[in-house]
Amino acid sequence: MDNVVKKCIDGRRMAFSSVYELTDLYKKKVDELFKKIEEFGKSCNDVMDFETKFASSPLNKEYTDLFTEVSQNCKYILPPSIDNHDIKTNKEQIKDEVLSEAKYLAREMSMPARRAAREKFDSKMRETPLGKIEQASNTAWVIKRLFGKNKND
Repeated sequence: MDNVVKKCIDGRRMAFSSVYELTDLYKKKVDELFKKIEEFGKSCNDVMDFETKFASSPLNKEYTDLFTEVSQNCKYILPPSIDNHDIKTNKEQIKDEVLSEAKYLAREMSMPARRAAREKFDSKMRETPLGKIEQASNTAWVIKRLFGKNKND
């Protein structure tokens, strides 16, 4: 198996054990799942091949489903730097993570519309008297730069 693929698989496995205190039942489920994932990884040429195939594989859904099940049934391991007043329950943490991801996706998905609105605004602004003055000023600056008559040089 490709070494980088192995590291990707090990990282996914650590996501379970470093975040949750797994019960014996869930340790067994995680081990069984990762035996299948490792076999799958052996069939891949490199990390890009693995990640592409894994994303559309039923193993990815099984991994996600198991992670969700573990998060609901196993104790969350607190990092040593967190004080007791900062402790969040699994549900609160999941809610925060989902909210954060939703905000990110909303921002990314709205980017084309925001860009188009900005371009439309800029286009209309160029048609105003202030926009015409700005265009003339920019043109004058470019001409000065071309002929070396800019005071800032």
